[in-house]
Amino acid sequence: MIINIFLVLLILLLSSCMQSKYDFIHSSTPKNINPKSYFLFFMHGKIVEKKGIPASSRKYGDYEYHAMLDSFASNGFNVISEARSSGTDIYDYAYNVAEQVEQLIESGVPASHITVSGFSKGGRMTLVVSSLLNNKDIRYVVLAGCRSSDLENFNLNLSGKVLSILDSNDDRFESCSEIYSEGKDNLHSREIILNIGDGHGVFYTPMTEWLTPLIAWAKQ
Repeated sequence: MIINIFLVLLILLLSSCMQSKYDFIHSSTPKNINPKSYFLFFMHGKIVEKKGIPASSRKYGDYEYHAMLDSFASNGFNVISEARSSGTDIYDYAYNVAEQVEQLIESGVPASHITVSGFSKGGRMTLVVSSLLNNKDIRYVVLAGCRSSDLENFNLNLSGKVLSILDSNDDRFESCSEIYSEGKDNLHSREIILNIGDGHGVFYTPMTEWLTPLIAWAKQ
């Protein structure tokens, strides 16, 4: 009898552990919001729009989207991310994310507990969200997503705490320094240039070289 009870409790405990990872990954703002939690929005690269999931590039290999979400969740974040449909408009999607951020703040989540991040096209969306939300405490991480031409394309005027991470061999995106120079007075910015040499492909997997500073920035 005692053994049976022990087995039942063990099964329940194991089931809880197996479900916990997925409980922290959402496609949109969760209904039940814990104001003490940390929230991380992650917007993937364009390759997922083009190829769906799984997505793979001849040049860079597999885009490990779910592995990235799992890595964020494992580091204590409530992750908000979805696989976008093909041709998603950058500004419209960023506006939707900005509304979700405001919803979290209205629900009692401190702005400093919210990070908006994105890679490539998702990084460009992140810049737009930063421009839409004039809040000095919200955190942003742009992974290979800056082009100076977007200053005019999206009327960028960044706010908050913005970190950009870029590989020195990236031939598609550039430093965010020019975009930073046009930011609001409440902008606090930093840039990390990695010398891995894989260019855009650095952000196809949850490498510690970019994952560690992202997490540190989000929880500083």
